[in-house]
Amino acid sequence: MTLHIVSQSPFSGSALNDCLAAFTDGDALLLIEDAVYAANGPTLTQLKGKSVYCLQPDAVARGIPVDPAIEAIDETRWVSLCTEHNPIVSWFR
Repeated sequence: MTLHIVSQSPFSGSALNDCLAAFTDGDALLLIEDAVYAANGPTLTQLKGKSVYCLQPDAVARGIPVDPAIEAIDETRWVSLCTEHNPIVSWFR
């Protein structure tokens, strides 16, 4: 089970789309930094029912409401996700 961590805005690069192309059943997606802009849009509808997380402090800092289908998490849960998944892939381009 791979943990995909996306940090780039879906409006400024291909990181999220590249991640979604590699996403498979059992994987998890975590949105951090400017990627949280995807937490309230149609881009992630294809992952409905999958493990999708958003770093809540980053969403709050940007004034982004998080879709109820996405779990808003804190840094402690982020660390927990990192211990539960292998490998961890960061998407930032």
